Amino acid sequence: MSVKGVLIVIGVVALGVFVAFGVEELRFRVMNRALLVELKTLQGENERLGATNDGLSEEIKALKAELEAKRQDYEEKISQLEEKVKELEAADQNAQALRAEAKTLKEKNQDLQTKNDDLTKQIKSVKAQLETKTQQYKGEVSRLEEERRSLTEKLSQLEEVIDKARAVLAPQE
Repeated sequence: MSVKGVLIVIGVVALGVFVAFGVEELRFRVMNRALLVELKTLQGENERLGATNDGLSEEIKALKAELEAKRQDYEEKISQLEEKVKELEAADQNAQALRAEAKTLKEKNQDLQTKNDDLTKQIKSVKAQLETKTQQYKGEVSRLEEERRSLTEKLSQLEEVIDKARAVLAPQE
């Protein structure tokens, strides 16, 4: 091949290289444009997300403050409830002591009631015995009064007899 042919081949190769470079440059430009568009889109998304993040950060701060206020409120309520539990436990202990005392008093009352019932029975028995003895003594007193009357009457009769005997014997002396 001749120089001219070589030059044509070199020219064709160079032209191919230039065309390839041109195509590559076009492809890189298109890719560059696409990347710039994507970069702008991502920057816009980043700004939007940043604004959303700032809003969420503010909301988180507000929620944290609200949470802290509620935590303090609940801690105070828990403290009050613990005090009430202590008071209720003390009241329960007092109630248990009062129940024990009431039970003791009921037992004492039952014992006293039993003793009272026994004493009432004894009193009734003594009254019955007293009534029986009183009736016996009344009968005895009645009998003795009758005997005394009889003896008084006999004594009166004897005194009359003695007075008559004295009257009869007295003039003779």
